[in-house]
Amino acid sequence: MLALSALFSLVYPLGAFAQAVAGLGAVAGTVRDASGAAVPNATVVVSNDSKSVRRTMQTTDAGVFSAPALVPATGYSIRVTGQGFADWEVKDFQVQVGQVVDFAVTLQVSSVSATVEVAAAPLVEDAKTDVSQVVNSQQILDLPINGRRVDSFALLTPAVVPDGNFGLLSFRGIAGHNAFLTDGNDTTNQYYNENAGRTRIQSQISQEAVQEFQVVSNNFSAEYGNAMGGVINTVTKSGTNDLHGTAYWFFRNRSLNARDRYASFNPQDIRHQAGVSLGGRIVKNKLFYFFNYEATRRDFPAIASVTTPNLFTTTGTVNQTTNLCPGTAPQATAAQCQAAIDMLNTRNTGTVSRTVTQDLGFGKIDYHLSDRNSLSFSLSGLRWISPHGIQATGIVFNTGNAIGNNADSTVRNAYGRAQWTSIISANLLNEARFGWFKDRLFDPASDDFLFPGLGRATLTINSTTNLGVAENYPRLNPSETRFSFADNLGWTKGAHTMKFGIDIAHTEDFQRQLIRQFGAYSYSSLNAFALDFSGNTSGAKNWTTYSQRFGNPQVDINLVTYGFYGQDQYRFNSRLLLSFGLRYDYSAIPQPTVVNPDYPQTGVIQSTKDNFAPRAGLSYVLTNDRKTLLRAGYGIFFARYQTGLINTLFLNNNVYQQLITYNRSNAAQLAAGPVYPNNLPSTSFTPPPGTVDIVFASPNLRNPYTYQANLGVERELTSTLSLNVSYLWSRGVRLYGVWDRNVGPLGPPITYTLQDASGNPAGTYTTPTYRTPRPDPRYRRISQIDNPGMSYYDGLAVQVNKRFSKGFQASASYTWSHAIDFNQSSADNNIFFGSTPTSYANGDFRSEKGSAASDIRHRFVVSSIWTPKFSKSTNAWARYLVNNWELSQVTTLQSARPVNSTTLVGGNAFTGALVAGSLNGLGGGFSRVPFQPVDNLDLDRIYRVDARLVKKLPFTERVTGYLQFEAFNVFNTPYDTSRRTDEYSLTSGTTNLGLIGSYGTGSSTATSPDGTNARRAQVALRIVF
Repeated sequence: MLALSALFSLVYPLGAFAQAVAGLGAVAGTVRDASGAAVPNATVVVSNDSKSVRRTMQTTDAGVFSAPALVPATGYSIRVTGQGFADWEVKDFQVQVGQVVDFAVTLQVSSVSATVEVAAAPLVEDAKTDVSQVVNSQQILDLPINGRRVDSFALLTPAVVPDGNFGLLSFRGIAGHNAFLTDGNDTTNQYYNENAGRTRIQSQISQEAVQEFQVVSNNFSAEYGNAMGGVINTVTKSGTNDLHGTAYWFFRNRSLNARDRYASFNPQDIRHQAGVSLGGRIVKNKLFYFFNYEATRRDFPAIASVTTPNLFTTTGTVNQTTNLCPGTAPQATAAQCQAAIDMLNTRNTGTVSRTVTQDLGFGKIDYHLSDRNSLSFSLSGLRWISPHGIQATGIVFNTGNAIGNNADSTVRNAYGRAQWTSIISANLLNEARFGWFKDRLFDPASDDFLFPGLGRATLTINSTTNLGVAENYPRLNPSETRFSFADNLGWTKGAHTMKFGIDIAHTEDFQRQLIRQFGAYSYSSLNAFALDFSGNTSGAKNWTTYSQRFGNPQVDINLVTYGFYGQDQYRFNSRLLLSFGLRYDYSAIPQPTVVNPDYPQTGVIQSTKDNFAPRAGLSYVLTNDRKTLLRAGYGIFFARYQTGLINTLFLNNNVYQQLITYNRSNAAQLAAGPVYPNNLPSTSFTPPPGTVDIVFASPNLRNPYTYQANLGVERELTSTLSLNVSYLWSRGVRLYGVWDRNVGPLGPPITYTLQDASGNPAGTYTTPTYRTPRPDPRYRRISQIDNPGMSYYDGLAVQVNKRFSKGFQASASYTWSHAIDFNQSSADNNIFFGSTPTSYANGDFRSEKGSAASDIRHRFVVSSIWTPKFSKSTNAWARYLVNNWELSQVTTLQSARPVNSTTLVGGNAFTGALVAGSLNGLGGGFSRVPFQPVDNLDLDRIYRVDARLVKKLPFTERVTGYLQFEAFNVFNTPYDTSRRTDEYSLTSGTTNLGLIGSYGTGSSTATSPDGTNARRAQVALRIVF
């Protein structure tokens, strides 16, 4: 690897670089005399006694020094000595993950032995060109955190907003496409492009095992790849020469919980989180260990109902006024109607049990072989079991998800790391890492949700879904294994600090799933369903559409990725630092093993070879006191290939798996379909023409990417207070989209009459139509996944950071931004895709342009930690009652997030429509209202305060107890996270689009991790020694 790195350095031009090794930190700077001239050959010693770290180096001819690959920790010291100069020293400063602590050292001439001590490390980082922020160990341990999931602290930083309601994160308006690192190794689930274990688990690593983490929002260095969104870089704790340990227990129940605004009662919610941590030395100054174990046990039943307006009332019972049964001919009997109504009213309501059992362990060994060589090994493991826990983010489920779209959830997650850091010479350092990653998500179907006469099929009635059994389960989706290797070489020469590296990863995703294997029935009316549900002795078929998938459920995808980078930080003079980097990524995408001979495109997925990502930045000190700094940067950042998308291209060629869809308007298809609730036994027969879909990649399909730029000014206001103002710019390019190639010329337009809530005409809407026949009558949809999408982001970020002093630490972040895209929706909708077009008009993606689903115009977050000292006394009264209190809080003020208004169309809107359930017959564009702007309906604003009160109990000099009480959304200001988006409903057999009275009303406050944003509270006890 050293040879490869050296070869890369020969072909890469000298530029600029100021980033630490991923998962580590660095100390760097320049040494000058009082006249400003560089001081060469000065001796610089960086040390940390508790971590047994000592780095000795000489300054270059330009006075530059660099100590990369330092373990993030407090307690560092730096001492600079030069012949004829007084020594210069700074004690007890902190090195943080992903950051370079940069010192501008001025040595004073002295003929006698003397030392100049500087009070603290610089507050303004003049070696930083990106937009990033470190969440330090004090914030992680002392700020209130709901669920103790550490990566949720990323929301404290600028340009980061929630991506939907499941705990995902959006950077600069991008849906997904983030990278998650742990101690420098990639721990991102590549199938979903989420953190390991996804967001349904409590956390993939305990809060107690995390030292700190860095959130990079914009313009990260060339060392980081596989992300066009943001990077979360987590560092775990290590042992020290002293023995340290923690035992803790967090408990909550419903006693202090507020009732969810959509719940008729406050259901049980009992949660225990307990664990222990221990760290210390095995051999002093040589061998260290750290260990953590944490257990979570939770009992949190869900409240199930369905209040979708087409079929149900707002109280969750069938609306028999608008759903006449008996209805039009053929009429169901009164007994058939009553049987269907009773099933719908009883099966989909009630309390659904849910529990969680999670065990989490982490261990780490650090071995300092010598002052020049060190080794580090770590291993993490997780076991998660949750019966009925697929739907974990919610308390009240009023769309049928708690029963009709639920299953059991299990997760097994583990990852290991081996790292070797070698100081080859005073100015040359190599760091090599090996990683192993395993993430297994298996979700069994639950027989608890079966109902007599219902079968295992999915059921939709009058556009109301989730009335049958969930179609996705059982599934192993996926079992992901990754082996990775990275090597980084750092070299300081003259005014240049260079770094070159390579990383290679082999990822295997094994999936076992046959979606809709038991069939999916859709009925246009309650009457039609009642005819089939009971008393159907003649084998009648009154469904509108029926679909079912057949084929091989197992897919094994192996993806090899290669990354190369070079970067160089050039200290042009004492004020100007230039940074240039270049990264190249290549993914060897596996090709489908089964090809549809009708369409050879189903056998080809392009491996893009032009992923060259140049990056540049500068940092310029504006004032003589070095307290005001200008930063700017620009770069290109490529997303990783998501194996979930590759999986779609393997499966959906109508050979590997076959999805058939029958429409009752076609007599042959109606005859071939089953009688409810049965399914078709096999595909030994030939499906009627026009009933199956295929999906393939565009010949030019590639991974998306972003252009990013930033311009900012940072000012040190006081020795502990800084202000940073930045403009953030991003353009997303080649985002994914789907269009249907099996569509003929546009048919005659159809005009719909828009009706108000009273049924009176209020306008018209005319749309072109998509009608049969299809150009290739053998298939229904022939869909191509392409790269038509764009995104646009402009933001202004303001940060104020108060370093801990005099018992107080605070951070405030305000972001104004506007995010626009081509109706990309949230992260989950940007992974798999399928045969459904992503635009209302086929292939007209630009007409989908509008505010993004993650467009949050204003977001303000302020956090603080206050440890007041009320008395100077040290007696027991002062120690146990008056002093040793701590109050911390996180306040969030956020403007509304938008969603699309949608239409409800039961059955075929007109004769000859290509697909049912669509105004224009195409069935694309996420069923949005085509005559409304994209994402036109706002959810609620957020006003929320989380707070923690702690009483410190100093039992002995080494043992301290902490009694904690914390509440989340202290003032119980609930906010809707979803609304009833159905604005218009098409009356069957007419062209009347009736306004739905419940449109725009709130339907849920579901929020990760509690399933509600109503107030939650818990108590805790921590013992630290």
